[in-house]
Amino acid sequence: MHDNLMRVIEELKLLALDLSWSWDWRLSELFSSLDPELWLSTGRNPVLLLARLGPDGVERALERPRARAALEQARRSLRPGGVAASRPWRSEARLEVAYFSLEFGLADCLPIYSGGLGILAGDHLKAASELNLPLVGVGLLYRQGFGHQRLDQDGRQIEEYPATRFEDLPLERVTTEAGPLTVHCPVGANEVQVAVWKAQVGRTPLYLLDTDLDSNPPESRAITDRLYVPEADRRLRQECVLGIGGMRALRALGIEPTVFHMNEGHGFLVSIERMRELRAARELSWEEARLLAGAGFVFTTHTPVAAGSDYFSAELVQDVLGGYLGDAGLDLEGFMDLGRRQAGDPTEDLCTTYVGLRMADHSVGVSRLHGTVSRRLWKDAWPGIVESQVPISSVTNGVHLRTWLAPDLARMLEQWVDPRWWELEADDERWRGLRSIPDAELWSTHQRLRARLVELVNRNWATARLDPHALTIGFGRRFAPYKRADLLIRNPERLEAILCRRDRPVQFIFAGKAHPADEPGKAILQAVVRLARGNAQVGFLEDYAIEVARPLVQGADVWLNNPRRFLEASGTSGMKAAANGVLNLSVLDGWWDEGYRPDSGWAIPSGATLERPETDDAAEAESLFRILEREVVPNFYARDHTDLPTQWVAMMRASMLNAATAFSARRMLCDYLDTCYAPAAERSLQLALLSEWDG
Repeated sequence: MHDNLMRVIEELKLLALDLSWSWDWRLSELFSSLDPELWLSTGRNPVLLLARLGPDGVERALERPRARAALEQARRSLRPGGVAASRPWRSEARLEVAYFSLEFGLADCLPIYSGGLGILAGDHLKAASELNLPLVGVGLLYRQGFGHQRLDQDGRQIEEYPATRFEDLPLERVTTEAGPLTVHCPVGANEVQVAVWKAQVGRTPLYLLDTDLDSNPPESRAITDRLYVPEADRRLRQECVLGIGGMRALRALGIEPTVFHMNEGHGFLVSIERMRELRAARELSWEEARLLAGAGFVFTTHTPVAAGSDYFSAELVQDVLGGYLGDAGLDLEGFMDLGRRQAGDPTEDLCTTYVGLRMADHSVGVSRLHGTVSRRLWKDAWPGIVESQVPISSVTNGVHLRTWLAPDLARMLEQWVDPRWWELEADDERWRGLRSIPDAELWSTHQRLRARLVELVNRNWATARLDPHALTIGFGRRFAPYKRADLLIRNPERLEAILCRRDRPVQFIFAGKAHPADEPGKAILQAVVRLARGNAQVGFLEDYAIEVARPLVQGADVWLNNPRRFLEASGTSGMKAAANGVLNLSVLDGWWDEGYRPDSGWAIPSGATLERPETDDAAEAESLFRILEREVVPNFYARDHTDLPTQWVAMMRASMLNAATAFSARRMLCDYLDTCYAPAAERSLQLALLSEWDG
C-alpha cells in the first residue's frame, strides 16, 4: 500500500469517527461515493463501511472520478476557520457545561435514542459544536437500544432488539495510561463497574457509559441493555449510572463543569452527587452544599403531564440508593421529600421532576406555552408562591438546520443567503436573501423532494400507489393517544371524499412508533396501518427513525399535527418540516402556539383552555376537515398560467424564514447561554467566593 493511500485511509477513518458527517452533506456524500449500496446496507455507518471495504476497496473506489471529486469537496467543506460564540463571554466565571440525557439522537447507526427527546439532545450537541460552546454530553451506551419496529399481518407493532457491536460504531473506548477507563458507581449493595466511550460530535464530546463488562455480574451488565425499560427497578439503576456514574466519569477525565444541565428528570441524581462532592471537599452542611450546587444546576422539563415523569417507591429507593444516600449526607425520608408533591407524606413516591425542579436554580419548559403549563403542573414544589411567580421559565426548542434541511435547499441557501448561512444570527439582514429565491426554482426543488419521498413510500409500502404530483400530507409522530394520529380516520366518509377527488388528488404518509408498553397507542397505530393497507393513497413508513424522518419532513407539502391542546410540550418535527418549506397544519400547542403565522400555515381551532383542558375530538376533527377542504387543497391547486402555485410558494418561503431564524437549535443554545448557562456560571462563582470568604 503506497503512502498516499495510507494517508487517505487514515483521513477517512478520522472523518468516520467525527459525527460531523451526520449533518454535513458533503461528508456523507463522500462516504456514499465510495460504495453507494454498501453505504445503505451498513445503515450509513462510515466505520463499518470502511471496515468492509478494506484498503483495496477504498483504493478501487478512489479510482472513480465521482469519489475523488467527493473527497476534494469534503476537504473544502472542512477548511479552517473557527466559529466564535454568538454571545461574547465577558465574565470572570469559567463556563463549562455538562449536559446529561438518557438518550441522544445523532445518527441511526448509533442506536441510543427513541424519539423527540433524544433528537433534541443530539441537536443540542450539534449546535454547541457550531457555536464552539464549551459543553460536553453524558449519556448511556445501550447494547440493544430502543427497539426496531416491525408490523405483523394484522398491522400490530412488534419490537425487535438486535444487539450492537460497539466496535462497529463511530465511537472510541476512552483509555488512560493505565488502560481502558472504568469508574465505579454505587447501585444497591454493589459497586458497578462502568466503561466510558466517546463519540465526537464536531467540536463537542459525548461520553457514553456502558455496564456490559465481564467484571460485572449479569444483573449489572444488563443495566445499559435497553433504553426506557418499563420496570422501575431497572430504570432507577440506569439513572444511577447516568447521574452518579456520569459525574464520576467526568472527574476521572479531568473535566470540571461549572454548569450541570439535567435534560429531564432522568438525570436527577447529578444534583445529589454534586452535593456529595462539595460536602466531602469543603466540609459544608447539607443546606450550604444545596445552595452552592443549586446555582449551577439547569433543569429542563419536557412533560406536560405529571404521569410522564419517573416515580420510585421508598422501598425501591432504599434498596437501590440506601447506602449511597448516607454517604451523601441524606436520610431516606429527607431524600424522598425532595421528590414528593407534599413533604412528609409517606404515601407518596419520589417523582424525579420534583427533585430536578427543587434542586436547580434555573428550570425551563420547552416552549412558552409549555412553560405556562409547567408552572401550573409543578407549582406545589414551591408552596405559598402564586402560580405566576413559580420559577419555571421557558426556552423554546429548536432544530439543527444542517441536519434536517434537504441538501438541495442547503445549496440554495448557500447561493441566495450566505455560503455559511448556518452561522447567521436570527436578525441578520442576509436572511432576506430567502425572499430573492425565484418562485420557479423553489417550487421545482420542492417537487424533486416530494418525488423522492413518494418513490420511497411506493418502493417500501406494498399497497401504496402515490402520485409524485399530488398534495402530500405527512404525519410523523410517536403514536401516543393524545397525539390523535387517528383523528382523520374517525370520519371515514369525509376522508374518503378527500382521497377520491381525481381533479385535486390528496394523499397521506404516516410514520411513527408506539412505546412498547403503550397498548392504546399500539391500537391507534394498528388502525392507521390498516387504513394504509386498504387505500392506495395512504402510505406508511415503517421503523420511524432519523433516516425515515428526513425525506418525510423534506418532501411533504403539509405537516399535520393534531394533539390534544396543552399535551404537546414542543413538537420539533413541525420545525424540521417548516425549515424545508413544508406548511404546518396544527393545533395551537407547543411551538406552533408561538410559531403560527397565517402566511406560513394553518391553525386547527381548539376549545381547550388551561382552566378547562378537555377537548372535543369530534369538533376538532370537523375543523380539520373544513380547513383541508376549503383552504389547504384549493390553495395547493391554485396555479398561474405557468402551472406555478404562487401563493403556496410564498407561504413556503415564509415558513422557511420563520423556522430558520426563530426555531433553530443555534437560537435555542443562545437562549440557554443568555438565560441559564451564563447566569448559572456567574452565580456559582459568586457563591463559591462568598463561601471561601466566610470560611
